[in-house]
Amino acid sequence: MKQSTKVVLILVMIALLPVMVKLQSEIDPQRKQFLPERQIVSSVVTQVGNNPVVLPSQFVAGALIGFREVVAGLLWVRCNDFFHSGNYDAIVPLTRIVTWLDPHQIDVYSVGAWHLAYNFVDRQSRADRRLLIPAMKFLEEGIANNPNLWDLYFELGYTMNYWKKHDYDKAVYWIREATKRDPPYYVHTQLAHAYERSGQVDKAIEQWRKCYNMTNKALKKKFDESTYQIREVSKKNLDLTIWRQMDRAEKAKNPRDLNFDAEFKRLGPRKFRISGRINLPDGARVEVSLVDADYKEPSPKKFSWEVDPNLTMMYDAGINGISVQDGRFDRVYDLSLDPKQHPLAKDKYVLTVWFNPRNATQDIKDASGFSGECMTDKRYLDTSTKGLRIVKKVIILDREDII
Repeated sequence: MKQSTKVVLILVMIALLPVMVKLQSEIDPQRKQFLPERQIVSSVVTQVGNNPVVLPSQFVAGALIGFREVVAGLLWVRCNDFFHSGNYDAIVPLTRIVTWLDPHQIDVYSVGAWHLAYNFVDRQSRADRRLLIPAMKFLEEGIANNPNLWDLYFELGYTMNYWKKHDYDKAVYWIREATKRDPPYYVHTQLAHAYERSGQVDKAIEQWRKCYNMTNKALKKKFDESTYQIREVSKKNLDLTIWRQMDRAEKAKNPRDLNFDAEFKRLGPRKFRISGRINLPDGARVEVSLVDADYKEPSPKKFSWEVDPNLTMMYDAGINGISVQDGRFDRVYDLSLDPKQHPLAKDKYVLTVWFNPRNATQDIKDASGFSGECMTDKRYLDTSTKGLRIVKKVIILDREDII
């Protein structure tokens, strides 16, 4: 190619560049409401704690000339590299940048929230509870940007409220919102589980029946193995839930005395033992939390991964609780291993040890009931939540008791 021809082509490309940028910005008629803020586009470095993540200049240039989705895709690939190398700190700011560039990548919201809520753990594999609210706010932002898709509603309901926070009323709300947006059948079955966990057993039965009828109708039109499996599971769970409701109503007439108690014993600096007794079958889980006495759950308007570095929120809840064996439970805690996650910087703490039947497996619920209707306790029965009976012991500790 002649040199003069090359020059002409380069000049044509330069002349067409503004047109290309204009066309790119007008492809999506809703694009303007999703444009990242000016200071975000011009920034090339973001940071979590002491871990800086550099956004290469060519990525910034690509975003500025209109190739936001392309840049977002490349950064998402980079996130995958960080995940496989175990550099979780770097993933969060990159997912933040990706969602600024392309707020329609719902997988980014989902994975970013999951990293925050599950992957930042101490040396005893205990997730950093301080990051749960940011994780949920990230999903709420994703929902606001993608209101017609079911996926993030389900993530917020099931992955966060159902499994992590154990707030089953909110789990019901968000999963039910997901069912309004044409999701797969399994989302409808998880709504039935959430109804039961929230104590709404009649609605759980109704939902299982709905799942059965829905899949049965679909199978009459066309056979599909996965739909068949869901239909059979729905029928089995429908029958079991009806039977359990009747069986546990009979057991509730003569509730089991749990004879619950728990104690705290300091073993050394930032090291202590939680032990006690509870009259439940082997495999039941007793839950524990240690929280600053002045803690109040925040209600941020916008997502931010920044948390109070002086806040202590240690949780062993749900399946991570202390296992019961022969009516006893016992676990040693060593918070000296992770002072950043458990700073213990305040003067007073609330240690709570409890058993919540709604968090239990079905075999344990056979002894406690759906919502504790089959159990009682002379000293520590707590009925402060309407329709729920738990056993709970609260111990107030000074910093010197732990340090």
